[in-house]
Amino acid sequence: MEQSNQIPSLAELALKYGTINDEQFNHVRRLYALKRNNDNPIGYEKLLLSQKFITRYQVGLLKLIQEYLVVRKQGETFGQIAVEQGFVSQDDVDRALEMQKKEFRQSKIKKLIGDILVESRVLTLKQKNEILKEQDFLDTRARKTFTTDPSKRVDQDGDRPIDQDIDLSDYEKQFLKTKVLDQEFAACVIEKGFCSKREVKIAQKVQADEFEKEKKIRILGDIMVELNYLTKEQRNLILKEQEQIKKNSGFVTDSGVHVHIGQDQMEAVVKISKEPENVCLQDIKDALETKGVKYGVYTDAILQCNLDLKNNEFVAAKQGLASDVLTNKNVLYHFDTGKTDTEPTKKGALLAEQRLEEGTYLKKNVFGNNIEQPKAHDLFFRCASGTRFLKDNKNAHAKAFAVKTGFVCLSVERKLYIHSTINVLEDADLRYGPLENYANLNISGVLTGAYPITAGQVNAREIRGARIVATGNVKSHVGITDAVISAQGDIHAAYLHNCRIETFGNVYIANEIIDSHIFCSGKINSGQCRVISSILYAKKGIELAGAGNNRTKACILGAGSEHHILKKAGQINLEIKNISRHVDELKEKKDDQERSAKKTFQKMVELKIFHDRAKNKKQKLAAEFKRKNDVFKKENLKNIAVLINNFEKRMISSISLLKELNKTKKEYEKQSAILEKKIKNLEPEIKRKIFERQMDLAVFFEWTKKQKNNPQIKINHKAFPGTLLKGIFSSLEIEKEMNGFLAFETPHSTKGYQMAIQKN
Repeated sequence: MEQSNQIPSLAELALKYGTINDEQFNHVRRLYALKRNNDNPIGYEKLLLSQKFITRYQVGLLKLIQEYLVVRKQGETFGQIAVEQGFVSQDDVDRALEMQKKEFRQSKIKKLIGDILVESRVLTLKQKNEILKEQDFLDTRARKTFTTDPSKRVDQDGDRPIDQDIDLSDYEKQFLKTKVLDQEFAACVIEKGFCSKREVKIAQKVQADEFEKEKKIRILGDIMVELNYLTKEQRNLILKEQEQIKKNSGFVTDSGVHVHIGQDQMEAVVKISKEPENVCLQDIKDALETKGVKYGVYTDAILQCNLDLKNNEFVAAKQGLASDVLTNKNVLYHFDTGKTDTEPTKKGALLAEQRLEEGTYLKKNVFGNNIEQPKAHDLFFRCASGTRFLKDNKNAHAKAFAVKTGFVCLSVERKLYIHSTINVLEDADLRYGPLENYANLNISGVLTGAYPITAGQVNAREIRGARIVATGNVKSHVGITDAVISAQGDIHAAYLHNCRIETFGNVYIANEIIDSHIFCSGKINSGQCRVISSILYAKKGIELAGAGNNRTKACILGAGSEHHILKKAGQINLEIKNISRHVDELKEKKDDQERSAKKTFQKMVELKIFHDRAKNKKQKLAAEFKRKNDVFKKENLKNIAVLINNFEKRMISSISLLKELNKTKKEYEKQSAILEKKIKNLEPEIKRKIFERQMDLAVFFEWTKKQKNNPQIKINHKAFPGTLLKGIFSSLEIEKEMNGFLAFETPHSTKGYQMAIQKN
């Protein structure tokens, strides 16, 4: 067989495969010769890149082919020696070379001919090693061809035959392009110390095997994440540096994150099509950026918390409230909104007023485009229990007044309340009866769970089994047991046992927290309190005496996260579904009635067609009977008379059934009309309630944006093994007993963030 004696240069390969044209090839050859004559030799790779004739990935592709040709040349030499020594025949060598070429075409693996002959059981391993010793496998010419020192590179110009059998499909070129980019990726991984060379080689072997056996192309980064050699954050960091995420989108796998934009383009909802634990924060941010979402994006803490809660669908960006609403520049409050009033406000007192402005304002949607919207005056403050809203269009003012005497309160969602005061000098239990809603409660005895409580401030000696919603503080002088509390103020107690607490304020517990869940947007400031078998999340940090013991379930302590606000959001979204459920059920019933009416009408149409056919048939038979009546005897026309009679009966039956169906259809239509009327009557109130809850949700998120996250956990005494310390983005499980320390989240060069420990 014919064999080439020379290995083509990169320039020759670039010309052969159409990467450069003849003019560019001649230009590069002249430059190469000029540099060499000036004792400043430079390789074809640098020349081609400096002239911008080819890209780096094309260089990698050509070098891969060049390396194959070197291996093939060495294989031909190996085959000659094997034939000369009588180990194999020339046909064996030719078949091995053909198999070598096939391996390269299919998976770009440069398999040595000696290995192929051994695998084919033509050669023994001992014979192969003898041939390698004689051949001196590291061929001198190949070393010179691929040396990195330009001064030692041999001149490869001239007319040399190039192997014409290496054909590359588009799919193969795509695989080669991926491999070239992955070479840079692998170098970055090792340089940054993310993993070892051995781990990189294992991942590369998996990549090659998948292409060879399954014809699957996957980037090296995805494989290394799958093998747990890299985290997703580390992979994305390197890919971004390579600009591979955007510029080479053909090699980026589906992260499973999809962004859906609302009809008004004021909201972006993320939907995750796979398990949330397999998605990272960067995946969410990349998906939003790819979709073009720029404005209203929630903080990283909120996005990360959604992933921690394993939410498959959540709002990631929302442009809700206007900037003038957020600054309250048009509102004047006639009380100190930052303090709790010690003196009651009298009935009829002016609580707040705002100046109304006509017209529209410009608001940006999530893409940053300006949209004109009418000014929404009711967004500044809203009136709730004990207050009344009065709009004065003439003077362009809106005012809020107290409709009873009591203590004024402005809630987080900007609702104005007037709370009267109720003093209970005994236990507030089933015997005592229900308590007035939205009042400040002072209970000398025990507040039980006999009735649900909706209040302003709650102050009791002890709380047991209660369900409390409070716009202010909740305080128990003894302790709180088996209670569910949602508050906007602070929580004070000597102990918490088996409770669920959600609050916008701080939590102060004197002695112990056992078997409880706490979610707060403030701080858990309980430096003398020990925690056992509980889950605590606080946006502004946690301070405790100790956590855990050796006998119960380990504690989870999370600081800086947004668990509280997302729990509230989940509750509000559930309320919105429940509010609209009744109307949805009515709409479904109405649709059923309309479908039934439509089906009945279709039956009527079919019956009318049947009636008309019977009528036509009867008329034809009657005409025939009349025509034959003068010719034939009546006995001979008896059958026709019977048929006419039958069709007459069918017509009568059809008319009767049509009347019944028409009556049924009208009944369906009547019920549909009744339901339509009910829906129209209910919809305004339903829409108002839904809008109110949506406003609550929007204001909650705007409020939380202004609150600082503090991912710090301070333990003054002992924390037991198994205690999980969580920040916003990272976590740390305590492996041994620790005394007096501060855990805090800090940036990390490779992990993004990590929890660090500092002794007190």
